[in-house]
Amino acid sequence: MTVTPRPSPPLPSRTLLWWIAGIFFLLTFMVYGGSMTNQFVRWDDGLLIYENPAIRSITPSTLKTIFTRYDPELYIPLTFFSYQIDYLIGGTNATVYHIQNLLWHTLNALLVAWLLLPLTRRRWLAFLGGLLFALHPLHTEAVVWASARKDVLSTFFFLISFIAYLSYRCDQKRSTYALSLLAFCCGLLAKVTVITLPVLLLLADFRERRRWDRTMLLEKLPYFALSILFGIIAWIGKTAVVDASTLTEKILMAPKSMVFYLEKLFVPAGLTVLYPFTGTITLSRPDLLIPLAILFALATGTLLTLRWTRNIFFGIGFFCMTVAPTLINFAKGDTFYFASDRYAYVPSIGIVFLVVLIFGWLCQRRVKACIAVACVLLATLGVLSALQARTWKDSEALFTQALKISPDAYVARVNLGNVERYRGNEQQAIAAYRTALDIMHEKGRTGPALDRSLSKTLSNLASAQREQGDFAAAQSSYQEALRLNPQNVYALLGLGTVAGQQGDAASAERYYRQAILSAPDFAPAQLNLGALLVGSGRLEEGVTAYRAALDLNPFFPQAHYNLGVALMKLNRPEEAEAAYREAVRLQPQFTAARLNLGILLFNYEHDAEGAAEQFEEILQLDPSNAQARMALQQIRGQR
Repeated sequence: MTVTPRPSPPLPSRTLLWWIAGIFFLLTFMVYGGSMTNQFVRWDDGLLIYENPAIRSITPSTLKTIFTRYDPELYIPLTFFSYQIDYLIGGTNATVYHIQNLLWHTLNALLVAWLLLPLTRRRWLAFLGGLLFALHPLHTEAVVWASARKDVLSTFFFLISFIAYLSYRCDQKRSTYALSLLAFCCGLLAKVTVITLPVLLLLADFRERRRWDRTMLLEKLPYFALSILFGIIAWIGKTAVVDASTLTEKILMAPKSMVFYLEKLFVPAGLTVLYPFTGTITLSRPDLLIPLAILFALATGTLLTLRWTRNIFFGIGFFCMTVAPTLINFAKGDTFYFASDRYAYVPSIGIVFLVVLIFGWLCQRRVKACIAVACVLLATLGVLSALQARTWKDSEALFTQALKISPDAYVARVNLGNVERYRGNEQQAIAAYRTALDIMHEKGRTGPALDRSLSKTLSNLASAQREQGDFAAAQSSYQEALRLNPQNVYALLGLGTVAGQQGDAASAERYYRQAILSAPDFAPAQLNLGALLVGSGRLEEGVTAYRAALDLNPFFPQAHYNLGVALMKLNRPEEAEAAYREAVRLQPQFTAARLNLGILLFNYEHDAEGAAEQFEEILQLDPSNAQARMALQQIRGQR
């Protein structure tokens, strides 16, 4: 039997819609407002945001970069464009990035409510579903992690496309259909995981008992064409990840991941950024066999319910289809991670749909009790989400909490070591790195991936040893890192730094040039080589190396500053001034660059006002800076 899709219930009045939107924004701000002051975390935020030169301006060159490169695995140009807007507004102020994430999440919650309206045909159930989505703790990672922008942004366009399609089925307007396709394309440009939308549209047609005729299938072709195109692009970027595990491992891990997400949707406790899986992946393990049995029972039960309703099939199918693209992504280097909270962001909509349907059925019997339960549930979810958001306050909080949940997460120990190292606590950093190495040797999967991970951690250990002044230990650790991975440019850079600090300029230069040969796009090697050459009196060669570093990364403040110093030694003050100004523009807190710029302006340009402005800015940043204070007093005395 064919049923023509019924028109969606009308939206509330404009005034009521504004009230609803206000409630959603108020509640999400109450829950996540405290996280707006969170710092960036050393978990992709550097790679994607504060160390990413491609987001620091909106020019034809940077637009070309974001539309022609991966991140390095994902193709997310629209996400990068959103970061460009953030940088234009607030530079590397993390609050700006968190605010935009919260904005997208709140809009997504409103769109979930809109999507549930034609699916449930009851406004209050749609409203409840939107609030459940807005406040669920499992979504916290997607909201408060700046690098999860791709998840909230792609979901926004995914929902717009889905809603527009459901509307098109009723009004048959080409403009509505075009909007759906355009939104789908934008979603794919934000993150390719929305690739399963065409299958979900078929699932929605199946739920409505729509006839599967030529017209219905033809209207899906553009969606499938986009999915295939972006699927190929995604596959190219994910080749290394896909090849890191066998087909058998993927099949056995998938049920564990899916059942885990279902569990956390109903019992959102013990959430963290890392869920490592150690040991051999085999069906004889209970923690893999039991999820497989649960998934099989769930699938069987879902199929049996088709006799009475298609809603359960739609909700479970929605969950399974949207979580499917993430199931190949569990192999990271030498470690398996069976889940990531943000991967349940879109799939949770299918479960929310079923929950509100059940809730609506129960409310037919006990209205007051159901309202009370709903209020308590939403309040509980909100509190749990607010607490979970605190774990993303900074890198230390994030990885400390990760170790409480997953003590074998060696990556968390490495990152905590990095935190201690940047604080100058080398001894604590060394202890953290050594513990991480022990866990890797004991729990890691043997092979090239483990060797690369060990090599990277040994480089970190060596850097801490070098900063502690133990050059012999540092050199030994760097050499071991190179033995495990001869292409480790950080080990080569470190060996060059150790040699330079010990006065062996020839060895230092050799290591730096070897690093450049291994990774021609590695700007820090050019920077260190330039510093070595300038220190050796080879000024022109040093300038060439600095310019090579800036060709690779024009947004490298230290390279601009070093270039300015070298140009001053060559008595080229105009070029030096330009270099200092660029260093200050890129990093306004760069007091050394401001100091040199002020001295240059006063001594060479005779610009006392400009010089005084730089010294005053330094004293705003560092009131105890004696050089800036003396220079400013000298200028004022001459006035």
